[in-house]
Amino acid sequence: MNAADAQPYDIIIVGAGPAGATAAYYLAHGLNGFPKKRVALLERATFPRDKFCGDAWCEPALDLLEEMGVLQKLEAQGLTQDCTSGGFISPSGESYVSASDEGAVVNEDMPRCYAIKRIICDEAIARRAAEVGAELIENAAYKESTLGSDEIWTVQCLDGRSFRGKMLIAADGAASNVARSLGVVTTAPQGVASRQYIKGGTHNFKSGGVLMYPMYVMPGYVALFRHYNDDIDLGAYLIPGGGAVLEDLLSIYQNQVLEDPMIKRILGPRAEFLERVRVASLRTGGVERSTAKQFMAVGDAAGQTDPLTGEGIHTGMIGAKLAAQTIHEMFARSDFSEQASALYHKRWMKEFGRDFPISAASGVLTYKAPFILDAPILNQN
Repeated sequence: MNAADAQPYDIIIVGAGPAGATAAYYLAHGLNGFPKKRVALLERATFPRDKFCGDAWCEPALDLLEEMGVLQKLEAQGLTQDCTSGGFISPSGESYVSASDEGAVVNEDMPRCYAIKRIICDEAIARRAAEVGAELIENAAYKESTLGSDEIWTVQCLDGRSFRGKMLIAADGAASNVARSLGVVTTAPQGVASRQYIKGGTHNFKSGGVLMYPMYVMPGYVALFRHYNDDIDLGAYLIPGGGAVLEDLLSIYQNQVLEDPMIKRILGPRAEFLERVRVASLRTGGVERSTAKQFMAVGDAAGQTDPLTGEGIHTGMIGAKLAAQTIHEMFARSDFSEQASALYHKRWMKEFGRDFPISAASGVLTYKAPFILDAPILNQN
């Protein structure tokens, strides 16, 4: 494609994960009465492609998946697993965990939470965005972007292709080559996540999901989620504020997580690992700046991950919808100024970003006073 000859897109989105694909859906589909926009959704890999982090989708994310018509299809195909049964284990080893799905007491007021493999759900959202009109362009690895004097972005890919568009969205993950190359985000990711799948039928795990808070990872945690096919996702998450060094995650995983007596009981002697340990960076707590003239960063690129829980799928998707709403309004007013873009940052900060400093402080507090995590369990007894 010759950038000089091509009709510009309304929006170019770099990264087709949950945040990028959600933004693409609400822009290409239209939102709150605003008309459809012409969207290029660039993905550096080819679907199906994996993402090495947690597979838990909490209620706000599930609500958006339903709104987009994605969750219903996944449920019909049997690719989801309710993981509200289970519980957590405190630093002192106090346990509040149901024995199994069958034996769990279901609280109707408990928020929904599903385990859905990222390799499945990420593609489902991106394909849905394409169904409503976004142009999904795979194998489009980002190289650089420039905003021309004509106020049109040109995005260059490593393979020589280029794309032009009025607005640019960075949804390319915690490292975000896009946001960092433009100087919008200037810091490195602060956290790291690991994941390893264990084959269904070879382990002893019967709950839906369990969070463990051993001191060697706090204020991070170890998580297990069981999938539709009985595979389990075993992951460890290191979050800023504790004594663990991010660079030591692989060593911690091998020498402490896998050797943890509780984990060894859960896995049992027949556990069959389906992959080596996978690691991905986390950007937590939000960024000071997520916009510029005709530019927005969403999801992990904007640090829209809770610094206490490490959860970022639902916040990234909520942020993406807010970005889409803001962009629709910008087109309606023909106002593409830096100030118009900045409204998006204010919106997501108001929606959930203001809670991040409290979460970060809570993480440090639980690390310094881990007995706090025993209280919810002891109150159940």
